[in-house]
Amino acid sequence: MSIKEFEYLDVAIAKLEDKYDDLEELSVVIQDNFFEILKENSIEFLNISARVKSPESLKEKILRNKYYKRYPDGNKLIYNLSDLIGIRIECRFADDERNIYRFFKKYFNKNSDGNYYYNENDDNFYLKLEGKQPQKQKNGFTIYRIDGKYVFNGNDIPFELQIKSLVNMFWGEIEHEIIYKNSNYIIENNFLKDIMGSIKNNLSMIDKQLVTVFNHFETKKKTDSDSRKKHLENIVSKIIYDLFANKMKNSIGMTVDFKKSCETIIRYAFVSEDYESEDKYTEVLIKALTRLSEITNESIDFNSDIMFERKIKFEDEFTKRLGEYFQSVINNEFSWNLFFRILFTLEPLNNAGDFEKFLEFLRVNFIESKYISKQKEVLKEKFKERYIEIENAITLQTVESLIDVDKIDIVYDYNIYDINDEVEDIYREISNNISSIDQWEEESVRILDKLDEEIKDIFA
Repeated sequence: MSIKEFEYLDVAIAKLEDKYDDLEELSVVIQDNFFEILKENSIEFLNISARVKSPESLKEKILRNKYYKRYPDGNKLIYNLSDLIGIRIECRFADDERNIYRFFKKYFNKNSDGNYYYNENDDNFYLKLEGKQPQKQKNGFTIYRIDGKYVFNGNDIPFELQIKSLVNMFWGEIEHEIIYKNSNYIIENNFLKDIMGSIKNNLSMIDKQLVTVFNHFETKKKTDSDSRKKHLENIVSKIIYDLFANKMKNSIGMTVDFKKSCETIIRYAFVSEDYESEDKYTEVLIKALTRLSEITNESIDFNSDIMFERKIKFEDEFTKRLGEYFQSVINNEFSWNLFFRILFTLEPLNNAGDFEKFLEFLRVNFIESKYISKQKEVLKEKFKERYIEIENAITLQTVESLIDVDKIDIVYDYNIYDINDEVEDIYREISNNISSIDQWEEESVRILDKLDEEIKDIFA
């Protein structure tokens, strides 16, 4: 009489082998779907690969995870394996992993059952987009691993999507060969853990260096308006940094690194400019250089208070709370004083006017986008005039979380982008899961706490 678990294993393997050819065909369909979605939306990637879990791999997984107890019917086991089919999207850099994931969160925007999302053009193709990504693995490193399902002949065919950069693919191969295929490797061995950690950190550094090299050549190679705009911003940002660093040295006898402040200010100053023609490039550049030339001859005291010519006019509660926070730190903390000193020196209005304009810029970029607008329309239709209660709650929670962070980093361009993403996710969660204002009142504390946590995690 054989061991029951081995009998179960034989049944599950037989089922997999019986369905293997069909599963391979489905894996190609799923692979092609991802290929078309990314291509049609001009999302950069290198390759998409697909595989079906092999019988040998399934044997190991059954014994390791005690599936005999969790799924008593061996014939149905394969349809409960999240990685029955594996799809891997390969991309150049770690930043590309995040960009692809963010795109999927926007593309798969219809909720199915609270966890899975689909696009209105294909209700057979789902991704599980709830939860934190990238996921933290047992080894301490992170990976974009997303569960999915493809509906075929009434059956949910599970698949696992991984998004991997070149460096992370290389790291995965190293880890697989050294750890998972080496039965003598002891994970508790601190020396080996430290060595593996060092290898991963070095690979991450290489990824960043490759991004720098790639961006350098892309800037030279591309002639489209976006790359010209970015190149122009970088040039002016460097000029501003050098100019103000020199004046800071003369004023207080030292310099601090404020490159990120310069980048944000330039992005803000140029955001409304039209770059359709070469003449406009020249006009913008001459305008900026003329103002910088004027500043060259001006004396700037970096150890003095910034004053406003009149009382600040706030347009709404968001700008009021954020503006009052800025006013509380502007003459107490050097990083904030420096940021606004550069901003006010470069901008054409008086300090009060420049301040109000910048607050409006932040409000729009923190809590508005075309995707957020779509979610708002859904909520307005669902909750009518009481929709404003939800919008106000999200707006106030966002600004309070930013104030709690209490760092200059909240106005850095890349963090503004991340915060906007989190606000969008909260609107989508409410749109998909809250069906009445009573339910909102019951769930609001949890939802707003989640938004608070997600925003603060950006700066952790």
